[in-house]
Amino acid sequence: MPLLRTTRRLLRQRRWKKRAVFAQPDRNLKERTRAFCEASTLAAQQRHIIALFSYIWNRPSDRGFAFVLLRWIRLLEQDRPLRAQFERSWITLLSGLDAVSVFSDTGLPAHHALLPEAFRRIFQRLLPSAREESDMARLFTTVFPSPRAIGRFVQLDRTTFHRLARVLWPKGGLDALPRLRDDLRQSLILLATRIAGRGASAPIRKRSSIASAEESSFYKLVFATEAFVQTVEESPHTALHSLFDAIHACRAEMLQVHAHMEDAGVSTALVFDLSSMDASLDRMQQLAAAFAADAKRDLQPARQLLNTLINARLEDTRILPLIRQNVNLLARKTVERSGHSGEHYIANNLKEYWQMWLAAAGGGLLTVFTAAVKLRVMQAPHPLFVEGFLIGTDYAISFLIMHTFRLALATKQPSMTAAAFAGIVRENRGVSRWSKIADFAARICRTQLAAAFGNVLAVCLGAVVFEQLWLHIFSAPYLPQKTATYVYETLHPLTSGTAIYAAVTGVVLWLAAVVGGWCENFAVYNRIPQAIAQHPLGMKIGTRRMQRLAHWFEDNISGWSTNITLGYMLGFTPEIAHFFGIPLDVRHVTLSTGMMALAAARFGVSAFGHHWFYMAVAGLALTFFLNLGVSFFIAANTGLRAYNVPHAERMQILKYVFGQAFRSPLRFLIPAETKEARTVEAQDRSSS
Repeated sequence: MPLLRTTRRLLRQRRWKKRAVFAQPDRNLKERTRAFCEASTLAAQQRHIIALFSYIWNRPSDRGFAFVLLRWIRLLEQDRPLRAQFERSWITLLSGLDAVSVFSDTGLPAHHALLPEAFRRIFQRLLPSAREESDMARLFTTVFPSPRAIGRFVQLDRTTFHRLARVLWPKGGLDALPRLRDDLRQSLILLATRIAGRGASAPIRKRSSIASAEESSFYKLVFATEAFVQTVEESPHTALHSLFDAIHACRAEMLQVHAHMEDAGVSTALVFDLSSMDASLDRMQQLAAAFAADAKRDLQPARQLLNTLINARLEDTRILPLIRQNVNLLARKTVERSGHSGEHYIANNLKEYWQMWLAAAGGGLLTVFTAAVKLRVMQAPHPLFVEGFLIGTDYAISFLIMHTFRLALATKQPSMTAAAFAGIVRENRGVSRWSKIADFAARICRTQLAAAFGNVLAVCLGAVVFEQLWLHIFSAPYLPQKTATYVYETLHPLTSGTAIYAAVTGVVLWLAAVVGGWCENFAVYNRIPQAIAQHPLGMKIGTRRMQRLAHWFEDNISGWSTNITLGYMLGFTPEIAHFFGIPLDVRHVTLSTGMMALAAARFGVSAFGHHWFYMAVAGLALTFFLNLGVSFFIAANTGLRAYNVPHAERMQILKYVFGQAFRSPLRFLIPAETKEARTVEAQDRSSS
């Protein structure tokens, strides 16, 4: 009996504790709801509703959040007097809040300056700026301060969201909220005006196919929006359809602007304007759909709009999305214009393939003299800047000679052909995109192998001939034994930093190509060739000469800027690193092969009997792989990022390319000269 009584007492205590657990949220929810209903001023209402919603949405666990939210909804569903008080206070609150900034500014980029915006967001995180009491953005920011709180709202199941909407949305809809309805109208008109203003800018007008401003879709969008806000309540379906037609016309005109970027050039500001216009058109569609759906009591458009606004409000305060957005803008600018300097770097058939071998052989012979001059500069005790300048000048002159005589340098091609890769990504989707990327990778791979082997064979033979001639003329080896030994040691793949240096060189190769593309785009965007052709100097030396100079400038600006930049970046990178105490160097496969060949020629045939020779050869192979892989990876990733290809599809593309390489490795080594291959390659060239 005592045991039975003890058991009953424990069970009663457990039931009491359970009831207390359930009763505690009910009391808190009821007290907070009543406090909101009894508030007499707008500031007090905001303070109490923020406290209520924060109590619900910012629970420690998702299970606790779901439990408290459902208890609050059930409380208002069952307590009719409290619900009536809450509806009156809620309508009063919404009628006193300004929602224009939330609808028309939240999540929409205002300007493209990275550093000022980044500093503003950092300051906002440390000390949020004061907001007006009537600003609805204050409610969004405070209630949903974290991704967890936002995720809880976005992931509400359909039933719970509908129950919550019946509690929060008045039965009369927008008729009961004239201030909110007017804010929706003002936001639509404001967005349309911004789009029209950006569409009327000179860079967009020059690239548009519309001749007169009156015929511009951006100009017509303002009138279509005014017509929508005036007729949406009478005939929501017809008004929405008419506005969507105007929005689609704006998107079509923006496609024309994108298409004309090839001829007229592109700037970061232009790309930003187009991206901002596209985002504003999306927002207009969401606002209009929610506005029109209110008459039909359809909650889905309103839910999509709320999800977007709540997510965007948090994004406006975060740093990483801002950096990601600016990186995408830079990537889009880098690859939006294809340029002309990289066209001869891809071998599409057997004829071009063997021409690449000849061009690479010429580049290898020239590299012998480039490497010889560099080694001589390194032997002399120069200050860091002087040594970097001399080596960079040596590289730049060599690269310019290669460019002038159409010679080839291995591993420079992938970074120069990033625009062709981006064109494939831009113009294709799905399996077609994968197939064309695999074909492009095969052409790059076999072209690279031809250039690398041509460079290596020519530079090795040239170094031997150079050493013999030097020995015959001066009766002494070109390199002292100490320098030759140093060259071998720096190429060892395990005991030196060859792998790191080769990867850094791949980055340098890509950066030089970016600079070349930027210079070409700058010249086209600012119409520099036309300015040269129209220069008054033509009155003295002849108009035809100025036109030829303009054509020469247009054809060579990218190649010259790329090669000069690459030369001085390769020359100064080690010196700048050494200035800061960083033991960094560069390793380019052809230049390193030239130095190793000169060092091997110093030791003669006996070099083949030493293990360090073969370790240096292994280091050169690693250098080739990293030069090629890093530069092409960055160029390809830039093209994919520029057009927002998802990470999952990137992995699928990579898997597909490797699968094609295993299935048909010969196409990655030598082009197949067949009628079908010629047809496909001709189509690729015409499309690009």
